[in-house]
Amino acid sequence: MALLDEIVGWAGGLRPWQQEALRRIFARPELSQADVDAILQLVREQEGDGTAPAELRPFTVDDVPGAGSGATVRLVGLSGLDQVNGFPSGRSFDLAPEGMTILFGHNGAGKSGYARVLKNACKARHRVEVLPNALDPAPGPPSADFAILVDGELDTARWVQNSPAHPHLSSVSVYDVACANDYIDAEGVPAFQPYGLPHLTRLVALQRDLQARINTERGALALDARQFEPLKGNTDVGRFIADLGDSSDLTTLARLGTLSEAEAQRLIFLKQTLLETDPGPKALALERLATRLDQAQQRATIAQRWVNDRAITRAKELLDAEKTANFAMTLAQARLQGTAAQPGEPASQVSAPAAPLLEGTGNALWQTLFRAAEAFSQQSAYPDHPFPHLDADAHCVLCQQPYSTDAAERMRRFAAFVADSATAEAQAAHSARLEALGRVKAVDLSVLDEPTLADVGERLPELHAAITQAAAVWATRHAWVTQVLESGNWAADAEELPPETNLDQSFAANAAALRADATTLRTSANPAIRQALVGELAELEARQLLTGHRAAIERFIQDSQTNQKLSRCHTALNPQAVSRKLTTLATTHVTDALATAMNAELKALGYRRRVQPELTGRTDLGLTKVTLRLSDIALKASKVLSEGEQRAMGLAMFLAELESQAHTSTVVFDDPSTSLDHVYRRAIARRLVAMAATRQVLVFTHDAVFLTELAMALQQADRPASYKTISWDEAPGLVSDGLAWATMDTKARLNDLRARTKALNADLSEYPADEIERQISAGYTSLRGTIERAIREVFLNNTVQPFSDVVSVDSFGAVVGHPQDEWEALQAAYARACEATEAHDTPGERQLPLPPREDLLHDIALVIDLVDRATARRKAYETQRNERTAQRKKVFGG
Repeated sequence: MALLDEIVGWAGGLRPWQQEALRRIFARPELSQADVDAILQLVREQEGDGTAPAELRPFTVDDVPGAGSGATVRLVGLSGLDQVNGFPSGRSFDLAPEGMTILFGHNGAGKSGYARVLKNACKARHRVEVLPNALDPAPGPPSADFAILVDGELDTARWVQNSPAHPHLSSVSVYDVACANDYIDAEGVPAFQPYGLPHLTRLVALQRDLQARINTERGALALDARQFEPLKGNTDVGRFIADLGDSSDLTTLARLGTLSEAEAQRLIFLKQTLLETDPGPKALALERLATRLDQAQQRATIAQRWVNDRAITRAKELLDAEKTANFAMTLAQARLQGTAAQPGEPASQVSAPAAPLLEGTGNALWQTLFRAAEAFSQQSAYPDHPFPHLDADAHCVLCQQPYSTDAAERMRRFAAFVADSATAEAQAAHSARLEALGRVKAVDLSVLDEPTLADVGERLPELHAAITQAAAVWATRHAWVTQVLESGNWAADAEELPPETNLDQSFAANAAALRADATTLRTSANPAIRQALVGELAELEARQLLTGHRAAIERFIQDSQTNQKLSRCHTALNPQAVSRKLTTLATTHVTDALATAMNAELKALGYRRRVQPELTGRTDLGLTKVTLRLSDIALKASKVLSEGEQRAMGLAMFLAELESQAHTSTVVFDDPSTSLDHVYRRAIARRLVAMAATRQVLVFTHDAVFLTELAMALQQADRPASYKTISWDEAPGLVSDGLAWATMDTKARLNDLRARTKALNADLSEYPADEIERQISAGYTSLRGTIERAIREVFLNNTVQPFSDVVSVDSFGAVVGHPQDEWEALQAAYARACEATEAHDTPGERQLPLPPREDLLHDIALVIDLVDRATARRKAYETQRNERTAQRKKVFGG
């Protein structure tokens, strides 16, 4: 269709959010609130924030229901259905590629299931997803296989739900009552446009509504910068406020609007400095305080060494070293007591000493005694001999007695113990810990005297707070180090120490700042320098004032940025470009030819009003539109037209568009007569029969009245049709050729009866079984109804139809006289059928004998013969009437 192709081509140049909106508009008759919100979010992201669009598919022909390959496509068969409602897998049926096929089924038989498959596979404008089998624990997607003719060539197409539509299947048009709304302009008077133009109208309406929402949001923003007038001036703050807007930097605002404690002190200092008449004494006081801070820095550097993290680590190292040395000494003492092997001596050779040693032997005090004896021996008693001197003439230096064998051995062990390195290392480790403890205790943590600390508190409150905090941390850490060095025990469950705090850098920085302030004071008398100080003071005062307005200014900047984003969205949502395209397309495609085609369809449908192309002025949407309007109607369609009339108008436009197509692909009608009265039913039936002359037409219906109208229209047009019945076997969806018995015509019924007689011919027994008798009775029941239908359809030539309010005078003209013998023969057959039918129940003792099967066969053949004769007479009469009509036309020059 040229219009849809042009829309698809034009849509490729739209913004991504517009393409997504158009895709949803074509997919749904009404956008949900979730759809609208999703589109608005895309507009905010793509137009307001300027972010790259999300992964959105371009709008293509696949998104337009009813747009196909352009080839002439006919449906030949449907097979391999799987996961379609409650249908068994494998349901299938064939289709005649020409003419009309009527698929009739009662409610619940499966007609809607097949219609939904066709709607989804052929990309109908309005479709509901096919539901899979609810009893399958792991259902796959519904699917089916189509046999098709493409420009006369046999081909196949597979459909899987939610997969891309097959382009050839998309050429098949599908109509249901919902299609009527595709053409009606709901915004104004009864106006009709080709399929596709109302969708662009909906896009215009969507953009207009979203633009209104954006405008409301913009209006809610309070962007009044006059509240910040006091901040303007010849300062950085003043210049920032003068240029306040969406491009203002929040980082700069945060910098200007925050005063550190040092800057606050500088502000106070500058105010005082500029008021000083003799700055010299004050400068001298600052320099003296700076000198005292230099001295405090030196003291802090010393004190910090004994409480910093390195001191804590060193204390643990000393305790670990002493613990290790003590363990080694414990082993040496065990050897001294004779309970451990000497180095290199197997443990099995260890023997207990001859006599136990005194308590405390080997400890520090004992070692002092031993070293004193060693000194006495080497210096006085035996200066020429090493200690202990154990020769035969030697005496113990302590007891002055000669050594016994045990005593000499004991002295050797004592000497070996004292000479052992573990003993010396333990003593050294112990001494190191005590030495460290002494030095820690000697540390002076006071770095400032009280007068200086008070001066710092007055002039440098931040430093004073830091000193106070550091003093508490140092005291805690110092007490802890002292305690562990005194106890020699590192408590694993001790409370966590506060983090290391150092002051040396703070003292140095503040001392430098004091000297700088002193310099500033001394030079403030210089006019140039004083002017610079005045400027610096103005900057600090402006920043101090800004701090009170910072939150409001930040909101103003954010609102300004939001306003700018909304303005970009508002501009992007302007529907004028879409409106202009809509007008151009309408001017090209809403033509007199289309109006003529639609009026022809309206006439064929029996509708009295006519449409004409008309240029509509500026509408509520701001559109100038070309539409097909009903003549002399100025109210909305819902105010003028009934529901049935609106559907008739929509069907007329649908049919007019079909006639404008370059191909003659299949058209599927799903219950097209719903909610229509008998007049429109008859007109639609005739129009569909006429259409079947040039293209394949499939009609799904459960309406027996509409089925009758189709049959009448087919008879009047002398066109055949293929009938199929949708029914149940063990499950829904069984498609059988022909109609159900209740909807068969006379000829179909007689053919069916004839086929059923084959089963009777198979049983030649003298006394038929009960089943055969039931078949004979059922056969007569069917024959009775068939004779009644033959009276109406054949002998009375359908002059009167069930469900119809029309008596066909023209049909009655072909009702010709019937020979009395034939009529009596038909009455006799009918009487036998009435007696044998299952519809009558009589007491067993009064039941007439059932006619033999030969009689039923004879009566069926008789009725067939009588119907054939009546049909032949009617055809002969119609031939004669046609010849007389042709002769009359010739006489009058027709």
